[in-house]
Amino acid sequence: MYPERWHVFEFPSDDQLKAMGGEREGMTIRLTTRHSEEFDIYTDAVDPCKSPYATSVKDYAAKVVAFYKRLGVRSAIWTAPEAERPKYLERHKTVEYLLEVGEDRVVAYVDELGWSDYLYGKQADFEFSKTPKTFGMTTILVAPPIKVEEVIAIRRYRRTNGPDSYELVNESRPGKPLP
Repeated sequence: MYPERWHVFEFPSDDQLKAMGGEREGMTIRLTTRHSEEFDIYTDAVDPCKSPYATSVKDYAAKVVAFYKRLGVRSAIWTAPEAERPKYLERHKTVEYLLEVGEDRVVAYVDELGWSDYLYGKQADFEFSKTPKTFGMTTILVAPPIKVEEVIAIRRYRRTNGPDSYELVNESRPGKPLP
């Protein structure tokens, strides 16, 4: 089947690799997540009752907790693919973290528009997947805590002229350098 000069190498299975004392290096993905200055990105658990949405969206915390139960997790950090830049900056979320995390840390891929309609009672459910999937707008849930080495950059913004007008104040790079 192959020419004699070719050597066919079969990669070991995950079980064989573990038996040899190694692990398969997983793929990483780059994500952004925005929060207030007070939010602790390195926390072990995120309490949905402390979210600004908990006071403005009816049953927000209960819906988030129910979703986490469906996923079999205690909490998650809600992120977006780096390539999907937000169209606006929420007033209370002036800190943006650029992350690089292993795909094995992803809890779920969520249809953001469906989730939003679900939160506001416009539909009974929403789409999500535990395996990589892209939606019109995708939110990616990552298992906490975020590790220091996963934070590539921290960007701080401030409001300028209008309600949807912001500028970058500073950027720090506590983890890996930007490529």
